[in-house]
Amino acid sequence: MIEMATRAEDLKFRLATVELLRMAKKKYTYKKLQEETNLPVTVLSRYVKGHVLPNSERAREIWNVLLRIINLEEEIKRRLKWNDSGFFDNTSIISDVELLNQAANYAIAKFAGKRITKVLTAAVDGIPLATMIAKTLGVNLVIAKPVKEVGVSAFLEETCVLSESGRTMTFFVPRNAIRRQKKIKERYQTEREALEAIRRWKNKGYEAYLTGKDASRGYEVEILRIYDSVLIVDDVIKTGDVQSALVNLVKKAKAEVSGIFALIAVGDSWKKKIKLPKGCHVEVILQL
Repeated sequence: MIEMATRAEDLKFRLATVELLRMAKKKYTYKKLQEETNLPVTVLSRYVKGHVLPNSERAREIWNVLLRIINLEEEIKRRLKWNDSGFFDNTSIISDVELLNQAANYAIAKFAGKRITKVLTAAVDGIPLATMIAKTLGVNLVIAKPVKEVGVSAFLEETCVLSESGRTMTFFVPRNAIRRQKKIKERYQTEREALEAIRRWKNKGYEAYLTGKDASRGYEVEILRIYDSVLIVDDVIKTGDVQSALVNLVKKAKAEVSGIFALIAVGDSWKKKIKLPKGCHVEVILQL
């Protein structure tokens, strides 16, 4: 299972690289792309037309070059409109499908190798980007909404205080939208059998531990499978209040947070507010 997941993520990244190359081709000539990538025009043309895919190593090299010449960070920064009070308008960013598609491909590259089974965002401005990323990853999208929808019988909910306004907001997601972890226990007569069982479960992608060690009662193994690994996506992170609420919703579902991705982040004080599990990756394109 682990090997298959790795191959699937690798294929998604290679496909995302070709998509980014096609976008670059709209702006640059083959000659310019040849100069930047040191690849023959014939090879680049075969990639752009979909005749072949670059291998993993070459895809990574092409990706790094394209990020440099496309410069997504500068493009987002250029499109921000500021008013006299110091607030910005990002409407031209979150409404541009092609730009969001580039951002989605950027996210694929940054989270390559991570297990992601769901994308979670809060209504409303994060929805276009989250939809693009979910589509690119081939996973389902979960939207945390400020109201309960009629027809849904049970919800997970999380209330947060919006520090900028001093008011509270509650987010709701259908209880079954994020799949919970499953915990089972097994007993073995010998420690050797228990350790062998742990090895087998881990090879299948499960977490397994030796929790009981008693020669008379046997050796107890606990197996834990996180069914959903959730990438939290938003257009802007300001205070971290909303993102912290989304993290808590995932925890309440007893699922796993695989990372957080955003187009823009303001300052870095929000990092202290969001209590992420160890090793959880946060990626922001433009830091203000």
